[in-house]
Amino acid sequence: MDNAGQWSEKVLQLTMVNAMDQWVEESTRYRGKEEPSLLDLVFTKKPKPPPIIQYVSPMGKSDHVTLKMQIQEEDEISYKGL
Repeated sequence: MDNAGQWSEKVLQLTMVNAMDQWVEESTRYRGKEEPSLLDLVFTKKPKPPPIIQYVSPMGKSDHVTLKMQIQEEDEISYKGL
């Protein structure tokens, strides 16, 4: 297995062990006539509701889409001593 394959396997194991989800579903890199690819990833532990991800035009001369993500924090319940 090459280095990229080993890295991919480690990332997959890490996400599975920590019950994480990867939310980016569309291609995020476009360069000339090359086939678009999904290179940018966002991992979280299953938030409710799921994050809202917007795919926005690249910044400057970048060939990567800009990702804007909105995620709602879970309400924390704090208990004060009696």
